Amino acid sequence: LFFSLFFSTFSFAKDYEEIFFHVYRNDSKIGFHKLKIENNQNSKNVEISINFKVKFLGFTLYDYDHKNFEKWIGNDLVKVNSKTNKNGDLLNCTFVKNENSSKILGTFNPKNFPENLISTSYWNVDLVRGEKKTVLNTQDCNLIDFKIDNLGIKKIYNNKILTTHYKLTGKESSGEDLNIDIWYDMKGNWVKMIFLKDNSSIEYFLDKFHEE
Repeated sequence: LFFSLFFSTFSFAKDYEEIFFHVYRNDSKIGFHKLKIENNQNSKNVEISINFKVKFLGFTLYDYDHKNFEKWIGNDLVKVNSKTNKNGDLLNCTFVKNENSSKILGTFNPKNFPENLISTSYWNVDLVRGEKKTVLNTQDCNLIDFKIDNLGIKKIYNNKILTTHYKLTGKESSGEDLNIDIWYDMKGNWVKMIFLKDNSSIEYFLDKFHEE
């Protein structure tokens, strides 16, 4: 089975790495999604910043700003601290896990959740392992049940890199359906994403392959 090629442990060769996506809505650039992953022996600190602005005739129709800090020990998520302004709606999520207990406190506060939670920050290829997964929505602490379909190996960015393509489907706390296509390269690095929002296509382009 070729899964072992893609789900290798995250590399700790560098002290940190940065991932930057240019984000487009229906072919118009609306913002960015960036991550800084700091490696400390067997732990990782992940800083995430997302900003989208949808404008029309000079007016801002939709404004989204998300800041998130995560701490991982090995493959274990042990801390999340996020704040989100979703077009004027203020959302937050705090998750803390220690040896004896785990606690979620946010806009939503689920009482029952998996012991080994994974977050919706997408950089971690473990997100797409298996056929189903319950994940922590880092903008509001709601839980999302994802159905995961492996759509096979594909070349993207004008055939420049070989990837595995996955389809994630689920439902947000608002009741909105989630429909996400996501690609990881052969080392398990997140390299592309497309999702549907309000009948529009939101597409991520990795900085290395971005062409204005």
